[in-house]
Amino acid sequence: MKDWLKWVAGGIAGVFFLVPMAPVMADDGDGWAIKNKADEEVRFRPSTGLSKARTLGQSDIDRKLNGGDTFSVLKFHTTLRASYDAAYDLNTSRYGDSAGGKVYFTDLSGNTYPEGAGGAAGHNARANRNEGLMKMSDLARGADNGVDFAVPVRPCDVDKRGCIPGYMDASKLGLAAPEFNNRLDAIRELYVDGEIPVAGNTLAIRFGRQQLVWGRTDLFRVLDVVNPVDYSRNNIYDELSDIRIPMGMIRADYRMGSRGPFDDLNFQGLWVWEKFRPNNLGQGGSPNNPLGAAAFFRGMKNCWDNGCTVNNFFNGNTATNFGPHQIGIRQANMPDWSFANTTYGGKVEGEFRGVGFSINGLHTVSQMPSLRGGITSADPFNTSTPGVYTSALAWDMEFPQLTVLGASADFTIDPIDTAFRLETSYTMGEEFANTARSRLYSESDVLRYVVGADKNIFIRPLNSSRAFLFSGQAFGQHILQHELHHINGVTSGIPDWQSNWIATLLVKGWYMGDTLSPQMVFARDMMARANVVEPSVEWTPAAMWRFRLGANVKFGESRQSFDDNRSAKPYTAIGGPAISTGSLAGMYPLGSFRSGVIGAAHDETEIFANVTMRF
Repeated sequence: MKDWLKWVAGGIAGVFFLVPMAPVMADDGDGWAIKNKADEEVRFRPSTGLSKARTLGQSDIDRKLNGGDTFSVLKFHTTLRASYDAAYDLNTSRYGDSAGGKVYFTDLSGNTYPEGAGGAAGHNARANRNEGLMKMSDLARGADNGVDFAVPVRPCDVDKRGCIPGYMDASKLGLAAPEFNNRLDAIRELYVDGEIPVAGNTLAIRFGRQQLVWGRTDLFRVLDVVNPVDYSRNNIYDELSDIRIPMGMIRADYRMGSRGPFDDLNFQGLWVWEKFRPNNLGQGGSPNNPLGAAAFFRGMKNCWDNGCTVNNFFNGNTATNFGPHQIGIRQANMPDWSFANTTYGGKVEGEFRGVGFSINGLHTVSQMPSLRGGITSADPFNTSTPGVYTSALAWDMEFPQLTVLGASADFTIDPIDTAFRLETSYTMGEEFANTARSRLYSESDVLRYVVGADKNIFIRPLNSSRAFLFSGQAFGQHILQHELHHINGVTSGIPDWQSNWIATLLVKGWYMGDTLSPQMVFARDMMARANVVEPSVEWTPAAMWRFRLGANVKFGESRQSFDDNRSAKPYTAIGGPAISTGSLAGMYPLGSFRSGVIGAAHDETEIFANVTMRF
């Protein structure tokens, strides 16, 4: 407890050195306007202990500039942010230098032995020592009769095994203080705004590192896909404004105002010139990695580099040792900078008879990785003849190019006093895992949409003088070139649901002159039958202070099984080539896609406390 208090006290003190101590200044056109924020957040999971002890400091700095004869308005803005998460020092046995340990498997044949026992051809027992490991089933709490394997869980400066160069290779400092990296993320935003009068209209230009918000809904990224997202911060549960990764771009808005039948009409074009960045999905061994993907990636990269043991692989009941370059992830092919690998697009936005609308188009690169099979790998039965083997569990990580078309609208129906939000997108070029294909993936177009509604409703027994806000959303996703086969009670093909819906409901109230605000957020993944509820209460005794206490509780079904390719026979010695017959299945790796981000995180229930000071 003394160490914990020492870190919290030291972290708060550190914020005052990280955040400029200038007063908030009124922007009179000549001076600087500086707004500062210090934030302390602690999270605790019954399953793993302390999962976050983050101290954060942020400054928003603005100044009006002299636009001369060209610009009617010219402004400068930057947001600087720094944080440090002491969980990597305080909970070292789970997330830090001493995380993990020795791994032992017990297969369905009744045999128990350590990782690497027996030694497959070429297995490097010295490089892949049995320490600093956790089983995938322990990390994801997905133990069933399916496959299992070891995942290195220590930071990559302590243990390089399974670290993917250029993507998931963060040191302990990189995990604990993510803003201090070679992408200069401590400079969260840095841009200049300018407005130029053009024939009675306005051309507004913003140039620099920024967030660009498309769409009209919260939580679900239907049109809001310009910036990548940092899911390592708190999975999907933080505000998008805090977890979007700002990118260097230029955006131009041509504002025409009222024109013809339109009450307002604007055109926007954008080009993201900063080099591509994927979504941050965490790292094997870090607290947050949606779907367990980062743990799976690190375990499979370790298998490729050093060889590994896969439990219940042969015949579905016997642990099997693989040597290097036989199965796993070879490399992540991060897109080089080229115009084709940048994001560009535009939208038309306006208002027509009280209905706000937008029509959007975007060329971009997938911020989520795809695993493509069909690479050259070694035959476990004849390591001297590497080749491309049908359905072999050997992949490269790729980021395909996408085209996104979409639209949004918002309006209010006065007789029922309810505001509605609609958003839809059609994405071409997405890639999905597919065990029915020889390269274990396929491409599909995807239709997504969100319908949201907000209404204030009085609940007189709870508060007779102040209405509660009810805000609901329903998100739908449809994979249009879906492929699914049912064989002997096992499903194979694309694990993601062909059609799925997630519904959310927020209920928020206010008391004590609006200084005390309890709220409840509920979400349900319909096909996975998984739920999360987040009750919290926020107290703002003064404009300077905000305190928040709550919990994030997952419940419902959490384990969905799916074909895991064990029944495929890629090699001649076992009757190949042949794709999976779909006769063996488990939760990992592909059943997690059917469980979704809510179901796959069922063991990440946590309580949290947060305090924010603004000055």
